[in-house]
Amino acid sequence: MSLLSHRTPARGLAIEMGERRDNGEESQSIDRLVDAAVEAAPDLVRGRLILPAVDWTCVAPAKVARMLARIEHAGINCPRWLSKAILIAGHTVEDTRNLPGDLTVLNRVNMESPRDDGGAWVAPLIEGLIDDEAVEVEIVDAIVERLAVRGSDEHAVRLALGHAHRTRDAVRAVTAQLDKLLEHLRPVRLRLTGFSTTQILAEALRPTFAAQGWQADVVQSEFGAGLAELNNVVGEHDALILLLDLEGFVQIDWRNAPARVAELISERAELLARALSAFAERSEAPLLINTIPSAYAPSSGFLDGPHGSGVRRTVDLINARLYEVASRSGRIVVIDSDQAMADIQRSRQIDQKLWFYGRIAYSADATWAIARGFAQAWNSLRRGPIKVLAVDLDNTLWGGIYGDDGVERLACGHEFPGNAFMAMQQECLRLRNQGILLVALSKNNADAMSVFERHPEMALKPSDFAATKVNWDPKPENIRKVAAELNLALDSFLFIDDSPHERDAMRRLCPEVRVPEMPADPAERPLWLRRLACTWPVRLTAEDEERGASYAAGKEAERWRASTGSHEDFLRGLEQHLRIGHVDKNVVSRVAQMHQRTNQFNLTTIRSTEADIASVFGDGSRGVAFYGRASDRFGDHGIVIAAVAEIEGSEAVLRSFLMSCRVIGREIERAFLGEVLGELRQRGVSYVFGKYVPTAKNAMVRDFYPSCGFMQLGGDDGGTNWLLDLSNQQLPGSQFVTVGWES
Repeated sequence: MSLLSHRTPARGLAIEMGERRDNGEESQSIDRLVDAAVEAAPDLVRGRLILPAVDWTCVAPAKVARMLARIEHAGINCPRWLSKAILIAGHTVEDTRNLPGDLTVLNRVNMESPRDDGGAWVAPLIEGLIDDEAVEVEIVDAIVERLAVRGSDEHAVRLALGHAHRTRDAVRAVTAQLDKLLEHLRPVRLRLTGFSTTQILAEALRPTFAAQGWQADVVQSEFGAGLAELNNVVGEHDALILLLDLEGFVQIDWRNAPARVAELISERAELLARALSAFAERSEAPLLINTIPSAYAPSSGFLDGPHGSGVRRTVDLINARLYEVASRSGRIVVIDSDQAMADIQRSRQIDQKLWFYGRIAYSADATWAIARGFAQAWNSLRRGPIKVLAVDLDNTLWGGIYGDDGVERLACGHEFPGNAFMAMQQECLRLRNQGILLVALSKNNADAMSVFERHPEMALKPSDFAATKVNWDPKPENIRKVAAELNLALDSFLFIDDSPHERDAMRRLCPEVRVPEMPADPAERPLWLRRLACTWPVRLTAEDEERGASYAAGKEAERWRASTGSHEDFLRGLEQHLRIGHVDKNVVSRVAQMHQRTNQFNLTTIRSTEADIASVFGDGSRGVAFYGRASDRFGDHGIVIAAVAEIEGSEAVLRSFLMSCRVIGREIERAFLGEVLGELRQRGVSYVFGKYVPTAKNAMVRDFYPSCGFMQLGGDDGGTNWLLDLSNQQLPGSQFVTVGWES
């Protein structure tokens, strides 16, 4: 009987195959059915019949290859559902032209051991999947399992951690390997509290923080101690995490009149606001706290928003007070729960059984998503978002290829598909307004940038780009040149390109650069870019908003440099001004941001937070923190240099001294240091100690202290120590910088 006329339902066939596998006679019968299915594969693919029910782990590779050949010979592209099934079963596909990126990786892992070629091929492939939310969980699980079995522990763990909030199976598969990885991560001490049970969150924080490069040591408070922990700082920790939920925080007694319910809700919101303010005043560690997510069920029906006791109004009120207090304090970072759980259906964000059984506010999936949000926020707080978006042109910022289509036929405008590309350009402008530099990186004709002026619908203009590299050189080579021009490290770059080959080349040759998998569909890209957490700021300062203009001024200055006869003529013609001030609450956000993000001109690379710096200037007896604003004939650069000095008697220690790469080589640092030393001398300081702590990125400041008159006291692997005697030493300065103090 022909398999095509076989009337056994697909599910029934699967059960039949599973139950009879051990029976020799029946096994032969099933083999014949599979053989028939292989021969009839083109027709079965068209109707999606029988093949979805086959257990491909029991089918010989030769038969799978025969089936794929039959499908190809019929002129049919193998559908994703079939490719996925046979690859998850461990088979391979020879023709990978139509395989999407995630299945291409699984195919490669099935094909060869990570130990082949020293495993160099694994890293760039896995890197593109780590943050790709579009990868199906089943594929992640299969890749992780196979990498772990074949000895590629590091890559298996990294991929599992990247999707830990989506699949716990992958994490469980690498539990033993995870402990080994954690030994090499930077430690962070977390104290966890809330108004409901926090145990599931505590378990989720370890792998989600590890995914961001941190070894989390989590200590939980007593049950329901959220307000107490805010009002009374307990123990030593690097951050306090507070899990906020509606049911645990606001316990409504509906016997009360509606007006009284509304009054009690307002009182609870105010109580939280006061506790948050108290924490901000007392604690030196930051607080990570989540918003209350949108409710699944209303309490006042269609009136839930305006009604005094409506759940919608209650959530909005509490969250508004939370954001209000956080906006006044650099110690409080708020995670948007709705954003963190955006991929989880509202009905699956809570589990009523868990709540009634153990006062667990969120489902396991939702809790892991919130944990990931906390981890991303901590990582951004300590490291900052990316600084540069390097973006391709053809089929990325516009539809079409400039060299082939010319300006007129490029897609960008108000109609599809051009509106998708216009939206992508708008997203680039949004990031520029938040302080991220735009770089055009394209293999193209030299005049390709003129498209932004010649095409009437382009949202971007050539002046929006801090740098461009439009030529036929390899993009990894070009991005290194741009990094050198901007004085920025490669790990501060994000590269997006529609070509899988260009993304793969960048991952291989510039592994420091972040290269996510970009959606193939242009319509999906704008929101995809908006959801990349590596672009999310924790704080935005005036300098962020003006950074693009500052770099434009820097480009003008470089053109001026090329026209001058000497470096001295260049500096003299810049007409530089430096305004120095004492750090206070108005500028501490920017100074802390510099401590987190500055790598090259940074003597100690101490990653001080707003709380750390505020503890110095808030207590005048401890020391003083300085900042400097620079400007020149081409524009205002904002706050570009800072230092923190601790004072004890006649001695002071420069705990930090750092400067933005935008003004390197202009003697701003000498003028600033001279003023700082003069201020310390006026405060009765006779001896100033400094330290240089070498890193992979700050070799340029190795000789800064001796060039300013400091004497070396000694040193070790941790750095060199320096001393300046203010009583008999001329202070450094610069004839090319006019200095003044802000009132």
